Amino acid sequence: MKRILTAFCALLLINGGIMFAQSKLHGKVIDSKTGTVLPGVNIFIPDLQKGTITDDQGNYLISEIPSGSFAVQFSYVGYKSFIKKINVDNSSIELNVDLTPAEIHLGEVVVVGNSVTLQEKLPYRIEALNKKDMVMNGGVTLSRSLSLLPGISTLSNGLGIGRPVVRGMSGYRVVTLLDGLKFDNQQWQEEHGFGPDETGVGRINIIEGPASLLYGAGAMGGVIDIQRENNAPVGHVTGDYALRVFSNTLGASSSIGLKGSGEKWTWQFHLGGESQADYLDGRNIKVPNTRFAGLTAEGIAGYNSSSSVTTFQYEFSHHIYGVVEQKDLNNPKDMQEDHFERGFEGPHHIIDYNILSLENYFFAGNSKIKINVGFQNNSRKEDEGTEVTSTGAAPPQLDLLLNTLSYNVQWINNYSDDGQFTLGTSGSYKNNKNKGTRILVPDADISGAAVFGYLKQSFFPVTLEGGIRYDYNKIKTTQMGTKNSGGYMPALDLKYNTLNGAVGGSLSLTNELSMKLNFSTGFRSPNLAELSSNGVHEGTYRFEIGNPNMKTEKNLQLDAGLSYQSNRFSLYASYFRNMVLDYIYLQPALLYVGPYSIYQYRQDHALLYGGELSLNYKPVNELLLKASYSTVTGDKDGGGYLPFMPADKVIAEADYYLDDMGLFKAPYFMLRTRSYFKQDKVSTGETVTPGYSLIDIALGADVYWNDHTISVSLAVNNLFSKTYADALSLLRTIGINDIGRNIILSASYHFNVR
Repeated sequence: MKRILTAFCALLLINGGIMFAQSKLHGKVIDSKTGTVLPGVNIFIPDLQKGTITDDQGNYLISEIPSGSFAVQFSYVGYKSFIKKINVDNSSIELNVDLTPAEIHLGEVVVVGNSVTLQEKLPYRIEALNKKDMVMNGGVTLSRSLSLLPGISTLSNGLGIGRPVVRGMSGYRVVTLLDGLKFDNQQWQEEHGFGPDETGVGRINIIEGPASLLYGAGAMGGVIDIQRENNAPVGHVTGDYALRVFSNTLGASSSIGLKGSGEKWTWQFHLGGESQADYLDGRNIKVPNTRFAGLTAEGIAGYNSSSSVTTFQYEFSHHIYGVVEQKDLNNPKDMQEDHFERGFEGPHHIIDYNILSLENYFFAGNSKIKINVGFQNNSRKEDEGTEVTSTGAAPPQLDLLLNTLSYNVQWINNYSDDGQFTLGTSGSYKNNKNKGTRILVPDADISGAAVFGYLKQSFFPVTLEGGIRYDYNKIKTTQMGTKNSGGYMPALDLKYNTLNGAVGGSLSLTNELSMKLNFSTGFRSPNLAELSSNGVHEGTYRFEIGNPNMKTEKNLQLDAGLSYQSNRFSLYASYFRNMVLDYIYLQPALLYVGPYSIYQYRQDHALLYGGELSLNYKPVNELLLKASYSTVTGDKDGGGYLPFMPADKVIAEADYYLDDMGLFKAPYFMLRTRSYFKQDKVSTGETVTPGYSLIDIALGADVYWNDHTISVSLAVNNLFSKTYADALSLLRTIGINDIGRNIILSASYHFNVR
């Protein structure tokens, strides 16, 4: 590691030498058509996490900018976003910008890897969800909000426990980034939840398709990049308080945040909590033990020096999720319990995690070095409840502790205004330890290291990018249990190595029309459950058997896309074909151990294919129409379909914007339909799911008072309380339906302290 850092520092010095002077960026932002100044435009430099807003005359100023090459983004409601790369030395830079009006939101700016770019310039599909969208969607959880996006679904075990499915792939096939690091809260079983909530989240980018080149093992299906709120504008201290209440679960969630920025120091603090009772299905029947509650806290501190930016983050989360078990469905005590009850006497998961991360950028000339190190502590407990067994003893409890140390070091060279080269190394060490009386996976040490190179080059009208990556991973487990008996897990010492790459590009045929094409590979090593399982998985009535001879999963995906954007209309169509070698899945063996069915982990080649179609149309200024269609099919090479494939879906929405009404500014009304097709492409042991449609409505407005803003909204999801069960609901097989009508009242208060 020391040699790697020394080599990177040498490359940095050779490229341009360390320069310590700082500069100022200033200018004016105007409307490109009318020439009028634009006050309140957001100007932000992602590398520095530093920004400001234009004043009443459209002027802006950002001071204390270190020497280097940076992308500056300009964004304003009703205008197309704009990105400009600047090269900073020790002089003052004037940058005047003309923003182009757009009736629909065009030119979405995204930060992927080390690049700040417009969404249409990427060679693969990426979906985005911002904080405002999360509130409008009315989702009780973050995973439910994401499932409204094209190509994204939720594999759920109740309301609180759910995790995203990207184009048919989930779990360890999708990487989650939190605080810039790969997040692992031990999602090696279908009923293990996603984990992160909305506290402190500013935006979520979802890369649909293999992204192992930049993100390593697990990024076979895609990446969910959870990005924190931008820092406050320089010289400002701002805050917000949000409250949401839910009728169906008699629940509430709230959060408070404060953040401030000076010329050199930045800071943020966020605190959030939630409490939800059991939900009611469409027939107003309570589903016992689907309650959940949690608390999340986060603190961020940053410092900009003359040649670097340092950001320190700490996050803590404590969540409890009730777990539905078939044996408890007809328990009279549970069914007669008051709906408001929030105790966790039945089976439940207790998930705690602590995340510490330190991110550093060092700038010199056209280069920068990025060093990100972090530590994650994740505790997963599965408590079978306070009831005792027939022998009078308490049931065995699962108690796992996973500690992860990771690093990511990159040298990024902007060798031209339109070209960037990245050379990097990353790695991690994980230690998994059993502390409970029930063993599902063994004690283990898991380590990995990688080296990669990545090149991006634009020459109008083409943007190309690609690279190559080598990974080495090692899994060493401890022998558990007694040989030749249930629960026995032999000691394993396994090594995996893979070579991955990607190449793709986008072509601007006209100012409105562009095409995309991308080839990329991904991989993941088998997880502990797939290698070592040998026993009953409580709550599933399955006796699961792993296979220590599992091979690494690998995939090759083709992505093709077509994008059209005009002032009032946009359309995006995409197609993907994902070939997976040695796909790992659970298969019933038609054998039993006592009352439990035996399920074995197996491998087979597989093919997933499908696509998405999205369109936006604004026929008049007051009305925006949106629609999307998503489809995916998963075939096994040996015949039949893959398990847990989402049904095709169509989501259509009409947003109507009204004129201001006294205190109420920018009022709106939303009508949305969610239609899910019949899912009859099912795997062995799965049943066909009928199609269904749901209706949602929402209305809201802003109230301005001095420098404060209060945003209020009322949403009703599943307006007519439709009785249904989603194809990816794990509770569907035991006769449990999804949530019925849910009325959500939201209020957020935004204020300026200074």
